[in-house]
Amino acid sequence: MHLLIRNSNFRMLWMGQVLSQAGIRMYQIAILWWLLQQAGNNSGKAVGLFLVMGALPSLLFVKWVGSVVDRFSTQKILIGSDLVNGALVLGVGVLLQWEWLPIECAYLAGFLVASLQAFFDPAINKAVPLLVAKEDIEKAVAFQTSTQSLANFGGAVAGALLIGKMGISGVVLLNGLTYLLSAVCNRLLKFSVSAQASGPKEALPSGWGILDGMPFVKRVLIGFGLVNFFSTPTLVILPLYTSRELQAGPTTLGLLEAALWLGLLAGTFSSSFVRFGQRLVALGGSCLAVMGLGLFLSGLIIHAVVYMGLLFSVGFALGINNVKFVSFFQQTVDSAIKGRFFALMQAMISFTFPIAYFLFGALGDIFRPSQVCLIQGIGVMVVAVYFLSLSRLEDVLVSKTLLGSAP
Repeated sequence: MHLLIRNSNFRMLWMGQVLSQAGIRMYQIAILWWLLQQAGNNSGKAVGLFLVMGALPSLLFVKWVGSVVDRFSTQKILIGSDLVNGALVLGVGVLLQWEWLPIECAYLAGFLVASLQAFFDPAINKAVPLLVAKEDIEKAVAFQTSTQSLANFGGAVAGALLIGKMGISGVVLLNGLTYLLSAVCNRLLKFSVSAQASGPKEALPSGWGILDGMPFVKRVLIGFGLVNFFSTPTLVILPLYTSRELQAGPTTLGLLEAALWLGLLAGTFSSSFVRFGQRLVALGGSCLAVMGLGLFLSGLIIHAVVYMGLLFSVGFALGINNVKFVSFFQQTVDSAIKGRFFALMQAMISFTFPIAYFLFGALGDIFRPSQVCLIQGIGVMVVAVYFLSLSRLEDVLVSKTLLGSAP
């Protein structure tokens, strides 16, 4: 918290991120509930397809995203993304209010918003070391990581509660305004002249070749992509679990999502107290084992309060993992290729999203949501075993990564 108080630039960056991400979570809650009402018996597939549209851009545009983020003004990317997303979401809100929004347009809007977010996220990662001192990077990463969990916690609860008071269209319009406020915060950032300069002219690794000299990082990112195949579809399963297993409404959905993101927030700020020596991958495997167990038990015990507790534990383990690994990347990746690296990182950890969202959405229409939770839990625990086996090679792989040598 001291970092936010003494560094006004980082405070503005953090506030802007909280506003935009809390707003987009409210938007997603509203649109997901709207899709449940519109799609009827095909609601699982409809929810899954909407989330697929949000996952595709980071994969399709990874080459251009990294190049743009490295070569253009970080501040302009942040402001431009916020302004255009604000206009898009406000347009969706107006169409909803007039009851003119086809489901296909909701999918298209989700794709466009996610396309701009694909530029925004690596720009945020690139901005952090430009705005804080080197010794504050791990603290800054914790706050940056906490932004998403805090925003999702507040956004999920607020979105669910506001649907009853403002209606779905009102919540969407409110998200459009949060984007505009975020743009104001990012406009107030003060970067140094050197930080705002365009990227270097000399030949540097490009595309997927950036990861060729980072065998440790490459294997870890592949592992996290596999984890996300099983864990991220929780966002698809939650509304189905809420309506079918718990026989509850959007308020319960908001509370369940809030438990997940509150756990992530707690894990984020607890990460500095977790010591595992130099065994970063072993720590990652242990956290994944906790996540897998939490997802598995949620399929065995059908109770709202128990499910909230299990989701909190899943988020807690994930929060620790996020800070530890992103801090490692911030400190080891050359600043000249940070934009490209974080664009690649986002693509690597989300390459399974489109298939996972669609597949688990379809499974949600075939099986009970609790049965799908069992599949998720088993899958995450299998990947935890992969991480624990990879940890035996950690010393050699880390050495190669830090020295920049090929595998």
